[in-house]
Amino acid sequence: MQPIMRNEDQKIDARLNRLARALQVFIGEIMDAPMDTADHPLPDIELSPREIKALLLLGDKGELIMTDLATALSAPLSTVTRIIDRLENKQMVERFRSLEDRRIVIVKESEKGKVLREHFRRSQLDIAARMLQPLSNGEREILIELLEKLTTGRRPH
Repeated sequence: MQPIMRNEDQKIDARLNRLARALQVFIGEIMDAPMDTADHPLPDIELSPREIKALLLLGDKGELIMTDLATALSAPLSTVTRIIDRLENKQMVERFRSLEDRRIVIVKESEKGKVLREHFRRSQLDIAARMLQPLSNGEREILIELLEKLTTGRRPH
């Protein structure tokens, strides 16, 4: 038998749910930051959100085998293969086979991909900084401590 939830607990849960939705939107705005074409280093290149995510992962992780990239993107290998095909056609990544096991395909960002990824990361940081502007230094410290507490021990999917 489940205990009856107190009114206080219900209020906290409702507030937590509202804040979780707002946080999801906040993070989405940072992660899906549009690339401003005015200062875009490669204005002729358009990337889909999945292509951007793959490029960011490759930049963070370095070389990845295709199966690990598929796992990190939570997508089937066939989908990731198409994403990498498009990125390779746009000269954003390089793909090659392992010397030890020719069945293994390794992907890494190209120099052109690195330029675009670094620009995108700077855009994300600029947006995050603007979003945090209303907070005082003390509030920012508290936010950082809370985020560290929430993310400690978590492994990315």
